[in-house]
Amino acid sequence: MKKHIQFRRWIIWSLAVAFYFYEFFIRVAPSVMVEDLFRTFHIGASVFGIISAAYLYAYAPMQLPVGVLMDRYGARKLLTIATLACGIASLAFGIAPKIWLTIIARVIMGAGSAFAFIGMVYITSHWFHGKILALLVGIGNSLGMLGAVFGEGPLSELVHIFTWRPTMVGLGIVGLILGLTIFFVVRNDPKSMEKHGPKKSSHLLKSMKLVCKNKQTWINAIVSTMFYTGTVAFGGLWAIPFLQQTQGYSNEEASFAASMIYVGWIVAGPFIGHFSDKTCNRKIWILICILLSLLFFMIIVYTPLTNPIWIFTLMFLLGTALSAQLLTYCLSIELNTPDTKGAALAITNFLVFVGGSIVQTFIGFILDAMWTGTLVGGARLYSLDMYQVGLSLFPITLIIGFFFTFFIKEKSKPWCS
Repeated sequence: MKKHIQFRRWIIWSLAVAFYFYEFFIRVAPSVMVEDLFRTFHIGASVFGIISAAYLYAYAPMQLPVGVLMDRYGARKLLTIATLACGIASLAFGIAPKIWLTIIARVIMGAGSAFAFIGMVYITSHWFHGKILALLVGIGNSLGMLGAVFGEGPLSELVHIFTWRPTMVGLGIVGLILGLTIFFVVRNDPKSMEKHGPKKSSHLLKSMKLVCKNKQTWINAIVSTMFYTGTVAFGGLWAIPFLQQTQGYSNEEASFAASMIYVGWIVAGPFIGHFSDKTCNRKIWILICILLSLLFFMIIVYTPLTNPIWIFTLMFLLGTALSAQLLTYCLSIELNTPDTKGAALAITNFLVFVGGSIVQTFIGFILDAMWTGTLVGGARLYSLDMYQVGLSLFPITLIIGFFFTFFIKEKSKPWCS
């Protein structure tokens, strides 16, 4: 490949990752503006919950059309529109005089952000050869997740210095600049790699139908969904109250411990991707890491650990093992034809998100069903036994994922022959 193309592809990939980082940043933004929004709009927790969740209401269903649209129109136009939409929505959020306008702005943010991860993987698969696909997807995911990490402390400081409205306006301007940069720099496919490029479908549903008819798509998506529940439902919600109510951790300690899962993802994701590329085998790494995830989770939840260092370490190790879930996205591409890779990614990501949400909610139902009526400071208190029953869903999902992994028929890779 010519030097100017080699340089350009890294710029294009970096811009896709930058949008993924930006998407994570604006996703968590309301979490550092709680009291400000309460005071500005005279609202309570329930309305604030609607504001925050409005993002997800659009994000989840948009996963399905995103992949098909990528296959039809390519990444350049779609990422440009999506990034500009997020920027405009952030601006609207920052100047909104009424609460319903902030909700609409969050819906638009969610719809635009739905293109970020799939767009990053899509560009990676088009501009780079398969032998480094998993490595770059892992690095891209890690860099994107930093948006969530930095979207807490640094963003909180910006809100403290400038207040929430100017901060959101500033984020909107950043989004507009990024969107315009993507439009002028990003291209869908280099000529030297046209064999990786999408063939234009005569109908938007054609790619989706082809992917849905492939049994391997569903098997891999089930594995991906079962594997991800530990990240989205435990790390994203139940780890903090579990540690607070059963281990006596403060909110700060529990939050730090939960964040170690994401740190583990960030650190290990690229390495696991690289090892799977080098060994030409993704299934074995998924199987090993599911077993390790099961081991670390069982120790955390079912073993009495009083030393915070042990909890922090185990949470980090759990995150490193869970990061192998990224390999299922590489498999979703490799198990389908080149012109349907976007649709394959979309179906996988949609099921992952929906499945994680269901598990997350169902654990709450289990805890409430077992609740004995104990209140502390007006909040419901759940015992260790209750949490151990509710959180048993995670070992179950991991075992299901482990079982289905054996039915994935991994294809031989060109760079391994």
